[in-house]
This record gives sequence, C-alpha cells and structure tokens, in this order.
Amino acid sequence: MGNDVLIDVENLCCIHGNRYTLTNINWQVERGSNWLVFGLNGSGKTTLLSIIAGFTEGSSGNVKVFGEAYTRENTLELRKKIGWVSSSFFDKYYHNETAINIVLSGLFGTLGVSGLVNDEEMLKAYDLMKELHLGRKENRIFSTMSKGERQSVMIARALISNPEILVLDEPGNGLDVLAREYMLETVTKLSEEKNITILYVTHYVEEILPIFENALILKDGKIYTMGKTEEIFNTENLSEYFNHDISVLRKEDRYVAKLKAETKITQLL
Repeated sequence: MGNDVLIDVENLCCIHGNRYTLTNINWQVERGSNWLVFGLNGSGKTTLLSIIAGFTEGSSGNVKVFGEAYTRENTLELRKKIGWVSSSFFDKYYHNETAINIVLSGLFGTLGVSGLVNDEEMLKAYDLMKELHLGRKENRIFSTMSKGERQSVMIARALISNPEILVLDEPGNGLDVLAREYMLETVTKLSEEKNITILYVTHYVEEILPIFENALILKDGKIYTMGKTEEIFNTENLSEYFNHDISVLRKEDRYVAKLKAETKITQLL
C-alpha cells in the first residue's frame, strides 16, 4: 500500500444477526481526496465509516488506516487521527454531558475525558468552539442544545486532535435549511483551510459540494458504483439506483434531483 493511501478496505463484510450489513467492500482513499459516501438509509454507510473510525469491528475482511490494522494497542492512537462526526452514534452517549467535555474527549480517542487536560489543550477547545459559533456555550448540556449546535460540538470534538481524516456522517440530518447551509459552508471552509481528507456521508443529493470530487454509492450493503462524482451522479445512474425516473441537474455547482413529471402522475394514479 502506497504512502498516499490513508484508508484501505479489502473484502470487508459485516453481519448483524443473520443479515449482512456490508458485503465485500473494496475501497481505497488517498490523502487529499475528498469523498462523498452516498446511499439510502440502511445501505451500510454508517456501519462502514464506524469500522474505518475504529468504533466498530467488521465480521471479515481487512481494514487498514494509515497502513495499520486496528489492534488493542493502537486503536486509541489511530482514532485520534480520524475525526468522526456521527449523531446517530454519539448522541446516545453524550445526552447529559457538557459541550466542553465532549470536545475535550476528542483528545483521547475515547467517548469521555479519560486523562488530564493542560491549559493549552483547554484553550484550543475554547477557540474551536468560538470558531464554530459556540462561544459561551461551553457548559451547556448536550441534550439541551439545538441540532445545529450539537453538530458543531461534534465537529469541534473531531478537530481538536488535528486529525488527518474528517468523517462526517449525515451531518445535515434534522437541520433546517439555514443551519444545513451553514454546516456545508463550514465543511467547505475546513477543506480549504486545513490539511485534511474529508469523507462526507449523506443520502441528500443537494448536499453534494464541489469539493467532493469522488463518490462511493452504497446500496443494500454493497458498492453500487464509485468514481468521479461528476461522472456518476447523472440522470441514468440515479434513475436506476432509486428505481424511478429521476432528473439530475447541476445549478451553481450544486446537484438537484427531481422526479420527472410523468413519474409523479403515475404515482398518483
């Protein structure tokens, strides 16, 4: 595996109960290549990224990050290099935790603060929160914050350890239009200003940003297709993927997908 390959997934399978949630996933992510991971709910997106981030184990296959497979000895150190933002995973753990403690937990690769924090690290946490418009909200209880504020807390947690990879798992879920656009602006800014590789997980076509030059599309736990975003996000592919006649347009570097008029009429009859 070359030095520029940050993530190497080979024949990865994951079984929950008697069902395959991932089947024979093969995927490589090179340094500096921002990826969109697209798929419907239940397609395996969160499972795949939680395995890559070191919080879940696959059933078979191989996963290496930064050239290493996860072991009991290296898991916490590898986690620090991957900032993972996932409300579906973390919300259940952080319900009654303060915002500042959640941010600081990112220093340790754990779910909570598991060590001493020095003044420099504390200052960095406060600066990140201020940068993400969370100033004076450091001691707020996570569950009392708005959805957008909770996403910003999770992004600050992900960034505090200066990760080489940032994984954003459905960050637009539950956000109103303005909060979502602010979040997308934040992602674009991070891509432009920090030396970081971004994996962005979504099932919303309208969240596809120009910075996501590559795309992996999952369906039923399998790779449906992958390649250059502008080549695979088209009317033909998405119509086949959704099993409906879909029209895909690009407007001001953003994608829009709509059901064709005749499809709407057919569905109403």
